[in-house]
Amino acid sequence: MSSLLLFSLLFGLEEKAATANDREPAKVQVQLEKVYLDGDVGIEKKQETFDEIEDFKMIYKGWRLVDQKEGFMLFRKQIDDISPLSKTNGYIGVTEDGVISTFHGRPGILSEPIQSFFQIDIKRLESWLADDLKKGIRYRTKKEFQHVIESVKSSGHQHHVKDLKT
Repeated sequence: MSSLLLFSLLFGLEEKAATANDREPAKVQVQLEKVYLDGDVGIEKKQETFDEIEDFKMIYKGWRLVDQKEGFMLFRKQIDDISPLSKTNGYIGVTEDGVISTFHGRPGILSEPIQSFFQIDIKRLESWLADDLKKGIRYRTKKEFQHVIESVKSSGHQHHVKDLKT
C-alpha cells in the first residue's frame, strides 16, 4: 500500500473519530419487557447512554425491538418459564364467565386475571376439578403450570378466548 493511501486512510479515520468524540452520546429511556408463559410481564426501565446504534445491538442481543421513538426504546423477550411472582403466588382458576386464567393469589371477585387462556364449560368437568378451579389451583413451576393447563384442556370442552370474540 502506498504511503499516500495509508496516510489518507489514517487521516480519514482520525477525522471520523474526532467528529464522534465532539458529539454528545445519546441518552435513551429503555424499557425491557419479559413476557412469561403464564402471561405475567416483568418490566424494567432504565436510562442508557450510547455512541452508536451498534452498542444497543450488542447490549440487547436476544431482545426484540418492539417500539422506538425519539429518546425511547422498548425491547421485549419471551421467557420460557413462569414469572418469579407466580413462583411464589401463582394460581390457575376460572373466572365467573368460565375463562381459564392465571392469577396472583387465589381467584375471586377482587382478583384480576393476569392472562386468559380459553373458555371451558365448567359443568362438563368432574366436580372436584370444577371446585379446585373455582378456588384456584396453585402452581410453582413451569411443569406444574403446564400440567394443570393440559389437565383442564383434556377434561372438558374448551374454546380459545380469541375464538369467542368472533
